[in-house]
Amino acid sequence: METIEQILAGFRSDLPSGSRTAQAMDRGAGAEEIASCAAAEGLHALAGALFEALEEQAAGTLPDTDAHVTGALEERIREFRAQLPADSETARAIDRQASIEEISETAQQEGLSSFAALLFEAEQEAARD
Repeated sequence: METIEQILAGFRSDLPSGSRTAQAMDRGAGAEEIASCAAAEGLHALAGALFEALEEQAAGTLPDTDAHVTGALEERIREFRAQLPADSETARAIDRQASIEEISETAQQEGLSSFAALLFEAEQEAARD
């Protein structure tokens, strides 16, 4: 699966169907349009991930399959943390620099499935290395 498709699949389940971003995804809009919608709706982690993937794709550094997330994981966690309320258990786990596994489990418990999936993928990549 291409990196951009992985990003979209990871975030789609957390978006309400009525959002412009979800509607753009559902109709198969291009990544640029989806990123713009996400930015306009304040979905900074999604917009940032898409813009970064588009830049890497344009530069020819984006792999076609099995995106490696570990290198950019810290940035993704920071972006996601900025969107979480202070009373979120996931936010607290991030703030105390808990393990990726613990943050992932906490995110899953709080219904943050796309974030948990990203962290799970990073765990799997680390286990392969």
